[in-house]
Amino acid sequence: MSKTKYSVLLPTYNERENLPVIVYLIFEMAEKNNLDFDIVIIEDNSPDGTAEVAKKLMKVYPDKIYLHQRPGKMGLGSAYVDGLKFAKGDFVVIMDADFSHHPKYLPEFIKKQKETNSDIVTGTRYRSQAGVFGWDLKRKLVSRGANFLAKFLLGAPCTDMTGSFRLYRKEVLQKIIGQIESKGYAFQMEMIIRAKGLGY
Repeated sequence: MSKTKYSVLLPTYNERENLPVIVYLIFEMAEKNNLDFDIVIIEDNSPDGTAEVAKKLMKVYPDKIYLHQRPGKMGLGSAYVDGLKFAKGDFVVIMDADFSHHPKYLPEFIKKQKETNSDIVTGTRYRSQAGVFGWDLKRKLVSRGANFLAKFLLGAPCTDMTGSFRLYRKEVLQKIIGQIESKGYAFQMEMIIRAKGLGY
């Protein structure tokens, strides 16, 4: 039986310093756990030279990184739509490049998916031993409020509707993403609501 493949969609904007570290951590985690990972970097023409760093990383990790360059800052939702076109994996991970999400947790996502045969596994900032780092009070309150309203008004099935640390079965993500109308961070909430509506 062939090995399961995983693709990480990594949107970037001004991540020149973070990108080499997050890429290293992803591949270190994959090697340590005998997992087959590749990365799709969706780069929004960062003025800090993130694209040049990505090109150097492609030489360090040949055939493991794909760089999709866009003309400007076009939003998180469209980054996932564009990046998905180049994902080779059976499963797709969405995460941030700014260390909001640590790759060391990905084996837990994969383990949970295998145990439950889930189509979607999502991380959360609102359980014990979880949280956020570097957020001001306003951002924390907005996030908490959005999650509360989504759960209360929409019957949301998970505790973190606005988070962007998730594992999707690729064909499921393709089906969901084709129906999304939201832009920006509301994109994450709509993805879960659409998934629920489609029976995932």
